[in-house]
Amino acid sequence: MKFTDTSPEPRIRVVRGAVIVPETGTPDLAHGVFDARANFLPLSKARLSRDRISGVPAYAEPTTRLRGTYLYAGFGHHHFGHFILESLARIWALSASDIVPDGLLMPARHGLSLGPPLPPRLAPAAARFCGDLPFHIIKEPTRVDRLILPSPGFGHGPWLNGTKAFHDHMRNRLADIPVDGAERLYLSRRELRLNDKHVDREDEIIEMMKQAGYLIFEPQAFHLDIQLGVMRAARQIVGADGTAFHLAPLAMRRNAQAAIYLRRNRPEMLDYLARQMEGFAGVTPLKIDARRRPLSKVTPAPIDMDVLRGALQKGGFL
Repeated sequence: MKFTDTSPEPRIRVVRGAVIVPETGTPDLAHGVFDARANFLPLSKARLSRDRISGVPAYAEPTTRLRGTYLYAGFGHHHFGHFILESLARIWALSASDIVPDGLLMPARHGLSLGPPLPPRLAPAAARFCGDLPFHIIKEPTRVDRLILPSPGFGHGPWLNGTKAFHDHMRNRLADIPVDGAERLYLSRRELRLNDKHVDREDEIIEMMKQAGYLIFEPQAFHLDIQLGVMRAARQIVGADGTAFHLAPLAMRRNAQAAIYLRRNRPEMLDYLARQMEGFAGVTPLKIDARRRPLSKVTPAPIDMDVLRGALQKGGFL
């Protein structure tokens, strides 16, 4: 598989006697799948954040075995956004293959505690997008009787648009989500625990959005199905770059409008998030860089309220 600037063509390989080697703390996050003859399978490489591709691990003799048929879901990560982008990147094959697996596998990133069972912040996403299939977290070299190894259907950076097969799977999995929410939705980060996840001057931004009739919504405070239902109901969605805008395109209606503004010093994220929204929902969001000039390296990036307000007004969001 070539790591190009477009999502790879859907492909499924069935590997008998596969050996999965987990990540062991190497700088290039090397991990992946070997065939029964100990040949590494490039199809198992992962696209990571900041335009990185996982490396090739050294072969290791398996110390445990899983009997039955399993689907290789992706690279295990504990962060919710990365879980969707990396750990569930291959689940489209659940809809595209006639083979019904006994469970799903993901090699864990070294040092991360992923269970089993999956942590409460991740389990609802696994259940919603994968059904009731159990997840097996690979923490040691493991031989699998029969492995379904799909190409990634989704991922960081240039793969955020996703493949049609991935779109179709997600659409099917979300079809029964109740639509329940306001037409104007502001996605807030105010209650997130870590300071570097916050938005500069967000209290002022929230007050501005309230006055314009927006529902102020803290996604992480609600069950995933409620989050998706609220996002599906909205006619206009506004918020800062981040995980919520990896989730919203999976649910939002195709005639919705969205505005995304920068909260950190990574301007490329506006293009990446727009790419996902265009790919999944057919919506081209308004991209706003309202960082105060001259630019600094402070996180969260200082916001120029006049610039943000002006851009939202011009775009029809205020």
